[in-house]
Amino acid sequence: MKSTHIGRDRQQKNPFSQMLEESLKNQTKIQPGTYEVVTVNDQTNKDFVFVTTSRGPALIPREELVDGEGKVRVNRGEKIPAFFSSTENGEMLYTTVPGGRARAEILRAAVENMIPLRGRITRKIKGGYEVQIGEVLAFCPASHMEGNPDLKTELSFIITEARGERVIASHRTFRDAEKKIQKEILMKSIQPGDVVTGTVANIVDFGAFVDIGGLEGLVPLSEIAYQRPAHAGQVLKTGQQVRVKILQIDWKEDKLTLSIRALLDNPWQGSLPFKEGDILEGKVESVKTFGIFVKLPENFTGLIPAGESGIPRGQAFEKHFNRGQVLRVMVHNIDRDREKISLSLKDVAAHDQAEEFSAYMKTQEPAREEMSSFGKLLMDSLNKKK
Repeated sequence: MKSTHIGRDRQQKNPFSQMLEESLKNQTKIQPGTYEVVTVNDQTNKDFVFVTTSRGPALIPREELVDGEGKVRVNRGEKIPAFFSSTENGEMLYTTVPGGRARAEILRAAVENMIPLRGRITRKIKGGYEVQIGEVLAFCPASHMEGNPDLKTELSFIITEARGERVIASHRTFRDAEKKIQKEILMKSIQPGDVVTGTVANIVDFGAFVDIGGLEGLVPLSEIAYQRPAHAGQVLKTGQQVRVKILQIDWKEDKLTLSIRALLDNPWQGSLPFKEGDILEGKVESVKTFGIFVKLPENFTGLIPAGESGIPRGQAFEKHFNRGQVLRVMVHNIDRDREKISLSLKDVAAHDQAEEFSAYMKTQEPAREEMSSFGKLLMDSLNKKK
């Protein structure tokens, strides 16, 4: 390792280094592997991150604290777990991973104190993964890994067992501990009615789970938009950032109910783009036993009840309608209070027949003028009966 002093000729120590070494000798000797939470002071040096410990300033090799892109992943003032490694040329060296003479002591301290250690996945093997943690090759069972990470992925682990060369690590145990801490923080900082920003973590048939800082809450389908989508994937995608309103919190069950809909402008508050009696084109969104949901212009959805479908009773709708099929429908009823739209196919058929009859009658106008007096009397009689 390099440092601002390490590597110099030990015979050419400056007076300050000699005084510092003498001072350290007089202090209670610290054992390699001793665990401590240290504070980051400076992360701009190309070789080391400078930290403050209970015994004074110390160094941690920069390579231990960088991400896959070579950027230091800790900030000034941040507190991180570390282990004393050695003292060289008056400077205390700390480490964040097991290695060197302190390897066994670091592993022991990590197990006893459940200290998270960073590791890189090197190989997928039968039953789990090989993980390189410092100079130690550990095994993480598949049941203790969240998801299916790629090789070279860096994650945090808790060492659950360390006996000689047998080292067992668990990413799930780390995540459980992390979630517990995050839950305690959230319990003090959020309540129903709050608006927070989260990330879509998972999309399911009944909605979407959104991570709001370590805990996931459910946005039900009905709370994604004013016009309920057939599937959350039509509106959201994994990894998307969204603003949500917290509707309900159940800390005993760790359940959060969230809403995106509550933060959207309600399209029902203004004038609607259609009225009762209008004929519109829409696409079949879903087919149910009680009717057909149709997507209308400007993202509204209406229902064609079974009685307005024109399909004989007892026949399955699936035989007559397909998702995505374009239909002409008449707006039968608009219920603003319940925010529901009833549609009709039967009314469209009746309207089209009336239009066809009217067009036909117009072509017969000259003939009507040539009617006999008897014909006129008959027409008048028919009109009176209407």
